[in-house]
Amino acid sequence: MSADNLPSLHDDVLVSYEVNCEARQIRLRSRSTAMAEGQLREIVFTGVEGYHLENDAFGNIIFALEVISVEQLVSTYAPQIMESYRIAGAPGPWAADLSCAAEELTGRGLKGFVLSSSYGLSGWVLAKEGSMGGRPGAQFPIE
Repeated sequence: MSADNLPSLHDDVLVSYEVNCEARQIRLRSRSTAMAEGQLREIVFTGVEGYHLENDAFGNIIFALEVISVEQLVSTYAPQIMESYRIAGAPGPWAADLSCAAEELTGRGLKGFVLSSSYGLSGWVLAKEGSMGGRPGAQFPIE
């Protein structure tokens, strides 16, 4: 399945997000304008090894969710990752040496996911899997 098979979340309102540290799981719940009140889409990231979400505007409008290579994620967000590791040891021990982090993380089967917004929350997730509603058959892995 290619990145073209990602669900289109364009213009969805981000209703909630949840980080379960013990389970290493992140859930994003969104609603498009075409959906009935009470209906939600859920994207579940499992095997999370790191993430950075910022600028929650409590009315977030999603622009896109994209899958990128681990190499691209580490390269693009290196300054942010290094500073977070320096200050708090986050996102994890792999961030101590970014020169070999991408190779190590790719070898462990991880993928990069980037959430961009038209308004509000944006960021990235480094995880083994992303799926619709947590259903393994509904994965959107990178090829």
